[in-house]
Amino acid sequence: KSVAQATQEKKKEIEDTDNIEVMTVTAQKRIQNILKVPVSVSSVSAKLIEETGSTLLADVDKFIPGFEFGDAGMTQEGITMRGITSPGISIGGDPSSATFFDDVYMPRAAQNILFSDMARIEVLKGPQGTLFGRNAAMGVVSMVPNAPNEEFEGFVKATLGTDNLQRYEAMINVPVTDNFYIRANGVSNRQDGFIENTAPLLGDPGKVWGLGERGHDAARIALLWDITDKVSWQLSYDWDKLDQSSEIGVGVTEYQYGTGGMYASPTKPVRVDKDPFADTAKNDVRGGGEARDMTAITTKFNVEFSDELSMKYVASYREWATVNSQEEDGSADISRYFDTLNNEDSDIFYTELQFNYVNDVVNIVTGASYSRENVYQKTELNATADSVSRLVTGQMNDQLYAGVEQNVIAQIGGDTDAHAEAAFGPGVTFDSAVNTFYSPLAMDHFWNPNDWATFLNASGAMPGITPGMITASGDMTYDGVAQATGTPEIFGPSFAGKFWEERIYNEGEFENFGVYADADFSVTDKWHVITGVRYSKDEKTFSWNIPTTSFATMRQGVSNILFPAINLDVEDEWSQTTGRFVTSYELTDDHMIFGSYSTGYKSGGWDSLVPSADAFAPEETSNIEFGYKGIISEELVANVSVYMMQLDNFQNVIDSAKDESSQAIPTVISEDRSIEGLEVDLRWYMNESVTFGLVTELRNTDIDTPDFNNAEGKLVAATTTSTKAAINYTLSLDWMPNFGVGTTNFHVDYQFVENNNADQAGLEDYKKAVPAYFIDKQDLNARLSWQDDSDTVKIGLWAKNILDRRYVKTVGGYTASVFDTPSADVNRGREMGIDLQYSF
Repeated sequence: KSVAQATQEKKKEIEDTDNIEVMTVTAQKRIQNILKVPVSVSSVSAKLIEETGSTLLADVDKFIPGFEFGDAGMTQEGITMRGITSPGISIGGDPSSATFFDDVYMPRAAQNILFSDMARIEVLKGPQGTLFGRNAAMGVVSMVPNAPNEEFEGFVKATLGTDNLQRYEAMINVPVTDNFYIRANGVSNRQDGFIENTAPLLGDPGKVWGLGERGHDAARIALLWDITDKVSWQLSYDWDKLDQSSEIGVGVTEYQYGTGGMYASPTKPVRVDKDPFADTAKNDVRGGGEARDMTAITTKFNVEFSDELSMKYVASYREWATVNSQEEDGSADISRYFDTLNNEDSDIFYTELQFNYVNDVVNIVTGASYSRENVYQKTELNATADSVSRLVTGQMNDQLYAGVEQNVIAQIGGDTDAHAEAAFGPGVTFDSAVNTFYSPLAMDHFWNPNDWATFLNASGAMPGITPGMITASGDMTYDGVAQATGTPEIFGPSFAGKFWEERIYNEGEFENFGVYADADFSVTDKWHVITGVRYSKDEKTFSWNIPTTSFATMRQGVSNILFPAINLDVEDEWSQTTGRFVTSYELTDDHMIFGSYSTGYKSGGWDSLVPSADAFAPEETSNIEFGYKGIISEELVANVSVYMMQLDNFQNVIDSAKDESSQAIPTVISEDRSIEGLEVDLRWYMNESVTFGLVTELRNTDIDTPDFNNAEGKLVAATTTSTKAAINYTLSLDWMPNFGVGTTNFHVDYQFVENNNADQAGLEDYKKAVPAYFIDKQDLNARLSWQDDSDTVKIGLWAKNILDRRYVKTVGGYTASVFDTPSADVNRGREMGIDLQYSF
């Protein structure tokens, strides 16, 4: 009997338990019945992936309590586990939850891949430092593709739907000989955007992407050779190509469509449309879009030395290049233009050797893993000379305000409201008095001749000058002020439309090594005790190279206004021993209770956008958990757990500005969090044709936050806050009526998520001004499918977001405060379609 045949028979034995669908999992690096695994693990089956039309992790997170995956972008989104988000924008750090595909660790930009021919998705919550090691401080997501087997099978499938959705998928499995098999699959996914982008292209030529436009292709081929009945070898090649619009950013101010504050025509009529769900938008980002080219090759050896001892060896090399050009200003105003462009070219080698020994008393897994990741990132921050001049205008206004303030103080003898009221009359405050004198002098943009003339006269730099004289003299007055003040960043409108570019180049090499052992002891037939330990070591080198802005070649003497020019090389290392102790007891064959204590670890690192010789501290987690798994009254499958987790040095990423006139950039701050929660996953097999499901959680988090500046540059004082997870649940129904012809299935799921955005610490005013940012999520989806008796033809009719609910998922953008141009990420409305599949 071959290794592949033995494995398949073991899985079938598990899945046929009690005639109730029970998932096979490898959560403990052992093939086990999910109801017998004494850890908090959830699994999404291939059947559920199909019935829900899921293509990404973001589509299935609602079926797993305590787990979320972002859907804004493909290369910079990440996992949220029990409220802890792992953003992927900085290559200098790592996610708090690890992702594996086919037993291989997946770095940040590689995590979000298309589902194609997937066997299941496993999600382990809580520290998994013992068996999975690297960056499993909060949990693990493991994607398990189907392996080649001895059956000849295949299918072709087409899915067509709203917004010209076209998804084509195919798979074939061929037994070339009685011990050599090939399995190949591919998927192509295309869909038009749901918001038309009417902006003209600026600068570099390229495509104008519709907002929400999708384009993603992936393919895989795997070879499995049963060399003997005890030895097998698998080789696989994965290919992934992404080319689509970047994260949606719809402006929610009057500058989205018009030129309301543009220096050249301040009184020009403006289309004021702050509706984030409008059918059109003007995103004028140069070459906006998101792309990824990724390939991977993986080899596996499985050896059974005896009935008790086996070995598995995995080695993989993956490389990828990504580009993400993002609209940041949410406007079509060239004097507010700002975009970011993230380029990454990285690779990782991962290998693991694992031994498994099992007898009637003990099941031991032990092994070692090693990974080496080479990372390169070029971050581009692009503005126009027009928008840079607006920034400089703001700085000059600040100086002007300070001067007016001092004059008022000298005039009234103090800086209190009482002084102002005594000097100017009842009800006058000090601030209003200063603004009375300041407002007529404040400039919207110093390229506006009226503004510039007012400033030059008020400051005494050029008394008597008029707007007409400024227009006639071109850049002369600007150059004069720049020379007199030593500020070359003051320049004239002849530079209009030219680009101010700043670059950050990061390179790093990250190595991780770990050794582990985990033993499951059968104290009695019903009582098991598991102990495990792992030693991990990380070594990292990292660098920043920030040259002077390219604008210096056009305007001598200017310097960076966003990031200081610097060259810096750093290195550091961290090590940690993590472990777990688990005990479980089978009350009966259908009921098990368990308790566990486990620890996890994520290495330190650096912020790729903030040069610093000091690395941020590694994250450390500890978790106490108790759970119940069982089948109640032969109908209700229950998976319930309660936990208490401590997370120290959480590397939280926030948008922060140094002061009220500075640009907000993603910045890492370290927080301590205490998390308590309850997770519930229930499935009720009401009868042979009807199944109900319920997934929900309760969670409370205490957060110790240090001082930080929010995106508006306002200081938020250090504080301890307590937050509760939004009320959330997913209800599902599967009904298989018997019409006597073929197999019919009706699936429906409903997700509710309470909106708690109003509870954010340091919530910015521009977010408060968008009502749709505070709407509860209600998502209803359904699919009706029919399959003939020979399982050859399958037809499905489906609908997503049936209620056509629209939401603002995020509000922000790096210029949200400084230019008053916040933008919103919004969801797609109702979708409907059909899928057709032919199997052979």
